[in-house]
Amino acid sequence: MFTIFNSESLWIGTDLKRFNEIRDKLDAVKIPYKYKVKNRLGQWVGRGTLRGNMGSFGTPSDQMYQYEILVYRKDLDKARYILGRS
Repeated sequence: MFTIFNSESLWIGTDLKRFNEIRDKLDAVKIPYKYKVKNRLGQWVGRGTLRGNMGSFGTPSDQMYQYEILVYRKDLDKARYILGRS
């Protein structure tokens, strides 16, 4: 089970294609991982969300979500090595 005490962030970014490439590589070498998806425009500010107050006009759709991939601390070096090879 992934917890704050036994896991580390391997990658954080907004590129969905890269996110899926990393997940495929981790699956290929059977490194367990957990991921989080965060809507960056859904943050509460004052009387509503940032998107509700300001709108999403001009915000690139590929920048609306932030992805994070976590792996066990013991697998972090191996995962970084796998990602660095390609």
